[in-house]
Order: sequence, then C-alpha cells, then structure tokens
Amino acid sequence: MRPRARRVALTVGTAVLLLAVAGAAAVGVHYSNSILKPGGPPTLREQRVLEVAPDRVRLSRDAESLEAGTWALEWEDGFGWVGPVLESDSASVLRSFRGVRGRLAAGGWASLRGVPRAADPLSMLGLRYETVTVEGPLGSCPAWLVPGEDSTWVIYVHGRGATRAEALRSLSVLATRGLPGLLVTYRNDQGAPRSRDGFDHLGLSEWEDVEAAVRYALAHGARDLVLVGCSMGGQVVGQFLERSALAPRVRGVVLESPLLDWDATLALRARILGVPAAATWLGERVATLRAGIDWDRLDLVAHPPGGAAPILLFHSRRDTWAPVSSSEAFARRLGARVTLVTLDTGNHVNAWNTEPERYARVVHAWCTAHGIGRAAR
Repeated sequence: MRPRARRVALTVGTAVLLLAVAGAAAVGVHYSNSILKPGGPPTLREQRVLEVAPDRVRLSRDAESLEAGTWALEWEDGFGWVGPVLESDSASVLRSFRGVRGRLAAGGWASLRGVPRAADPLSMLGLRYETVTVEGPLGSCPAWLVPGEDSTWVIYVHGRGATRAEALRSLSVLATRGLPGLLVTYRNDQGAPRSRDGFDHLGLSEWEDVEAAVRYALAHGARDLVLVGCSMGGQVVGQFLERSALAPRVRGVVLESPLLDWDATLALRARILGVPAAATWLGERVATLRAGIDWDRLDLVAHPPGGAAPILLFHSRRDTWAPVSSSEAFARRLGARVTLVTLDTGNHVNAWNTEPERYARVVHAWCTAHGIGRAAR
C-alpha cells in the first residue's frame, strides 16, 4: 500500500473508531439515564371514558380495562373505583363504578391503576391521619402517620416512580390489627430532598431515609417494627436490613413484587422492550461511573439480608417489571424464613387488586402466626 493510501486508511479507521466510541458512549448515557433519573408522574390518558352512569363506566377496551379485580380509575381532578366487568365488545368494556372524588365525564381520558396517586388514608380508607416530618440525612421527608393502639409500628416503603399512596392497600389490612402505620417518602420523592447528584441509587442510599423513619417511630412509642416494601421499596427494605444498626428492631417484613436483583430486573425489562442486552450492559456500566452503583450489592438473592425477621412475599407470575424467578430463588435461599405467595393474576404490585380476599387472609394468618398485632377487627 502506498504511503498516501495508508494515511487515508488510517484516518478513515480512526474516524470510524471514534464514531463507534462516541455512539457507544451516547447509548450508555441514554440507558444510564433511564436507570438513574427519577421519572415523572405517569400520564392519565390510558383509557378513553366512553360512557358514565352513577354506578358504572364504559372504557375503551385494552388489557387493563379487561383485567379482573378492583382497580382505581383516576383522572385529572378525581378518582374512583371500578369493579367487575359487566359486559364488553370489540371496542369497549363496561364495569361497575364508584366515584370517590371529583366528577368523571364521558369523552375524557382516565387511567386504570392499582391505587390512585391522589388518594390518602382518609379519602381511600376512611382512616384519620396526620402529616408528620421525618428528619433524614438530606433533610425533611414528609410522611403520613396513621395512629393505632399497638406498640408495633408498620413502616410502608413505596416503589420507584410511585407515591406513598401505593401502600394504602397494605394499610387497609394491617390497620385492622391495631398497628400504627408510617407511610414514608424518601429522597427524590415529591416534597422530599433531592439526592446530591440528582440520581436514584436504586436502594443503595434510599435505605438511610427509611432508617430515619424507623428512628422516628422508635422515638414516638414504637417498641418494634414491621417493614412493608413494594417494588423498589423491597430493595430499600433489604438494604436497611443488611446495613442498619436498627435492623434487629424489625420483627417482620412484607414484600410485594420486590426488585431483589436489579440486574435481573433490567434484563427482564430489556427483553420485554426489545432493548439489546449489550445496551443494557453498557447502561449499567455507565451508571456505575456516574453514580457509583454497586450491582453486586443490589443482588439480594446472592446476598440476602441477615437477621431472623420472618418475610411474607407476594409475587405474580405475570409480573413484567420484577422477575418472579428472583423471588423464588430468594425464598429457596432463606428457607423457612420466607413465606412465598405466588399469583397467576395481575402484574406488578397487584395482589390486593386481583385477589383481595386471599391477600387479606394470608396477611392476617401470617401476622397471627408471628404474634404481630391483635386479631383483625
């Protein structure tokens, strides 16, 4: 090859290599953003409201509007509850309906979900509560305190992208046992402090805010605690159990659809969304560089939390966000310490919605077996 040709080939090769590196970096940053950056609230435009009557509503037909069970229907200025499917055709689904707040109008949009983001203990359950402030390492985090007569308090930890309202379903069962409840917020939640780098740390730092909530409970009369974690809240609870000096004060744990292994969770989401495995791998590596994410520490299956507190775990086999295989492996690893309840209904954190009677029955039986709270009212 002539010198000039060699120079041209070298220049072209270098340019291609630089473009490839730049492209990989862009892909890595993009996917690391989806891992690290707190998401905004979901849209309220999933289902079209076709017809409204005092006790029923007709919605556009999709998998969610056809799902059996009890579901929240939320719109811009209100929410209510839909029950059994009464009829359906190729374009619509008619369901029973009970409005709670605001007026639902035909022709608008709404969203079916497990629990209304706008709900609170009073509007959803008729339970009085007060908003209190928990002082965490980054500042003040608001929480809802629902009083009870027992000296065992329940700390409810919601998942990523959700609000403390997510825990109202579990509260509806545990409050009947006289257990006070503290429904917490943590860094990057609305009304709570931002993390120093602006990123979610997937449980690796959020557990410190739960520790602050535990301190609050112990300072206000709690003798011991039950921790409830949904979705990423399960990872946060696991990190607390592994890393906090206050973990021995926990006498029981309830998890639903927990993200026990973030690597497995992201792999599942990649398969469902059609994202190449290489892009996910690259996003994880960039997330480590940007936020110090330790993926090995986020694997609670390989490194389960210590202690002896019994764990009740609900997980749907249809979950498209947290792989049920992680919960099954976790249960095998911890043996009799874990009571695993798998469901063939619902998706992610939907046990109460699709099988409310079974959910309540299992929770009460588990609490009774471990001496938690009084017999349900």
